[in-house]
Amino acid sequence: MSIHRCKRCNYLYIDEEHEVPFEQLGDDYKCPKCRSSLHFFVKKDTPK
Repeated sequence: MSIHRCKRCNYLYIDEEHEVPFEQLGDDYKCPKCRSSLHFFVKKDTPK
């Protein structure tokens, strides 16, 4: 499982909650909360 966080609004994209893994999203993806591009997302470390 991977989690990516939007640096602008802290929205979390959690792979398990979506049909498409974050790494496979197209360049046209926008944060559903603040409309920022993929470049504003950072991978969050997850506990193992």
